[in-house]
Amino acid sequence: MITRRELTDGWEFAEAGSESWLPAVVPGCVQLDLMREGQLADPFYRMNEFEAQSLEDKDWVYRTEFILSEEDLASDELVLVFEGIDTYADVTLNDVALGSTANMFVAQRFDLTEHARVGRNTLRVDLYSAVTNIHTLKQNSPLDLISSTEAARPYIRKAQYAYGWDWGPRLVQVGLWRPVRLEIVRGARVVEPFAYTRSVKDGTARLWVGAQVACYVEQALDAEVCVSLDGETKASARVPLSLVRGDMGFDLLLDVPDAQLWWPNGLGPQPLYTVTIRALSGEAVVDETRIRVGLRTIRLIQESDVEGRSFIVAINGVKVFCKGANWIPADSLLPRLTRQDYYDYIRLASEANMNMLRIWGGGIYEDPAFYDACDEMGIMVWQDFMYSCAQYPDELDWFQEAARAEAEQVVAALRNHPSIVLWCGNNENNWGFDEWWHVGQPKYLGNYVYREILPAVCAELDPSRPYWVSSPYGGEHPNCAEEGDRHQWMVWSNWQDYGLYRQDTGRFLSEFGFQAMPDWRTVLSYTAPEDRGILTPVMRSHNKMAEGSERLLRFLAGRLGLPKDLRSFVYLTQFNQAEAIKTGVEHWRLRQFMTAGALYWQLNDCWPVASWSSLDYYKRKKGLYYYTKAFFAPVLPVLQYLDGRITLHGVSDLLETAGGQAHIRAYGLDGTPRGQATVDVTLLPNQVTPLASLSPADLGIGESLRVLPVEGNSQSVPRAFNGELLDTVVYVDLTVGGAVYRNYLVFDRFRELVLRDAAVRVAKRGSTLTLTTDVPAFGVFLETDRDVDLSDNCLNLEPGREVVIRCSGDPGEVRVVHLADLVARI
Repeated sequence: MITRRELTDGWEFAEAGSESWLPAVVPGCVQLDLMREGQLADPFYRMNEFEAQSLEDKDWVYRTEFILSEEDLASDELVLVFEGIDTYADVTLNDVALGSTANMFVAQRFDLTEHARVGRNTLRVDLYSAVTNIHTLKQNSPLDLISSTEAARPYIRKAQYAYGWDWGPRLVQVGLWRPVRLEIVRGARVVEPFAYTRSVKDGTARLWVGAQVACYVEQALDAEVCVSLDGETKASARVPLSLVRGDMGFDLLLDVPDAQLWWPNGLGPQPLYTVTIRALSGEAVVDETRIRVGLRTIRLIQESDVEGRSFIVAINGVKVFCKGANWIPADSLLPRLTRQDYYDYIRLASEANMNMLRIWGGGIYEDPAFYDACDEMGIMVWQDFMYSCAQYPDELDWFQEAARAEAEQVVAALRNHPSIVLWCGNNENNWGFDEWWHVGQPKYLGNYVYREILPAVCAELDPSRPYWVSSPYGGEHPNCAEEGDRHQWMVWSNWQDYGLYRQDTGRFLSEFGFQAMPDWRTVLSYTAPEDRGILTPVMRSHNKMAEGSERLLRFLAGRLGLPKDLRSFVYLTQFNQAEAIKTGVEHWRLRQFMTAGALYWQLNDCWPVASWSSLDYYKRKKGLYYYTKAFFAPVLPVLQYLDGRITLHGVSDLLETAGGQAHIRAYGLDGTPRGQATVDVTLLPNQVTPLASLSPADLGIGESLRVLPVEGNSQSVPRAFNGELLDTVVYVDLTVGGAVYRNYLVFDRFRELVLRDAAVRVAKRGSTLTLTTDVPAFGVFLETDRDVDLSDNCLNLEPGREVVIRCSGDPGEVRVVHLADLVARI
């Protein structure tokens, strides 16, 4: 039986060589402790990150005391556990060395049997500069490795984003970043429990269950397994412990009748079974542990077809179009994050109709709360191992050993979560071998880890889900469109307009993105008044991509026009981002399942910044978040103008045929109704259905001549267009099963449209707002005096139609801005 005792009290810290001890919080880090003591300015304000970087070369000491009884020391096992030490450290107890650490990602365990004493024990952790250590390793290395940001970072198993990324600051955190505890064991302990669904047939799930048991009693022990749902036993078995793969333990198969299957968000519920494992001596319980599992099967469908080879995730035999985003660490100072933070983020993803998040390989293996929340809310997890945008020294024995040990611990710790559907070896490194570093597919430089170590560990410890070498990966070239997953960065990073998305036929888009500013309140939080200009030093510093601010302006000029001021810049970039990602997602959803996933970059931020996120650092929703709820909805109507006709397609994630009605309306941009059509429709299950094809005349749209410049290969040339069409917007309501799904279509870039000044009116009643407009109004943002959550924003309003917005509280005074207000007439 294990007794766990958290060591959270009495910690203090000091710079190495100093006796100026200050109180410390554990879990925590040096930066947060110094901020708490007023000795370090908030690195997120203005450019204070520069001051924080002065800590990089320093060493630190943490210490505390704890009391042990004679009974504690008489236990069979007494272990000190650090869930996470960041990163290089020596640990001593009572001035006796316990060991050293060099990996932020794994738990460190130290046997105290020989060194602990009755009464007061003094624990000390000496933490050494990560930057100093890795520079020494690099200088002494026989290898010449290439990496983005910090050149020496491949030599350390630490969150790679700490050295700065194109969305995050350089803040090299140091400290005891995860909990510290004592484990006191008597009799036996059940370790590494694992349960997964082998198959589901005729309503019965075949469940494999296994574990190891460390025994300190002489008599033979049994293992009892009980599988329950909502407190009711569904299956159970008792077997004797025996040698299993060299260790004392067991494995067995259980049939779970009337299996309640776990489904991704939007396709069904997420029941979680409790698997209780007991080590028994006769009828006495020697130890007991519990895990939660979801009954579900996973298959990665890769089959040849007319475009190449598919890349489709199937859950319980059903093809799933993966809708979601990439996840980065949600803070540059990780110990600040709480369990509630993780649940809030995953709830927001779920409410935006996402069903997958990809944990990016330059961050961390996330907190248990992240995976628990994903389990409960049906968010599938694409789990990268922590290698990103670098060559790694896996030619060296010590690195191979570290990589293997890390993978074994990570896989064993996470494999029971039903939300995890795929292990992935790294982020972009195999793409880098091919296109950036031009080294082909080498044996080492990290490839030995991705192709040899990781697949072997996953096959041995977790046969329940697929392993994928890299992201992107597949086909003749790692980032090809015909096979595997794809990162689309020609748009934005290569300065290409987002219309290019419509030409991309990738099989699974695991990264693509478009930047925008954070919420206006967030901008105010990190700036002083003199910083509030589009291209001031502070504003450019809070956009970590090279020429990020310039790109924001370039894409505004290309699509919307130039902003009047910084506040206009904030709203225009958010509208432009939302429209860009909508364009890509609609295109790829229309290709279902030739394209089988769209995960945009990125859901969240690690500090207040202009970035690709849909939620800023304070979880404030950008325009993209509101758009996401619509373009990831289970039913998506898409209007297009193709070959002179206005077409409507219905994309359905529903697993049954559904009937409904489409109501299509056309308005002039001056608010004049032009025409309408109503169509009864039938949506086919889990696929795309053509619903209507109309001529412009069918919707009362006439013809007139308008000449506009068109950009050719090397010049801009005037062309004739139908001005009547350019002066029209078409709206659609698709009603299915009592729910209404909406979309709209304009016929050129907004900068080419003659938008009218809309009279948008807001009627406030308590915490409910009702909006109306006299003419079509695009990019409509509500700005409230109080920082309340809004049910919708970044709106495109139809004349005469009420839109009701619910606020989480009294919004105070409400202001409205929209596209025609924000663009400068210069």
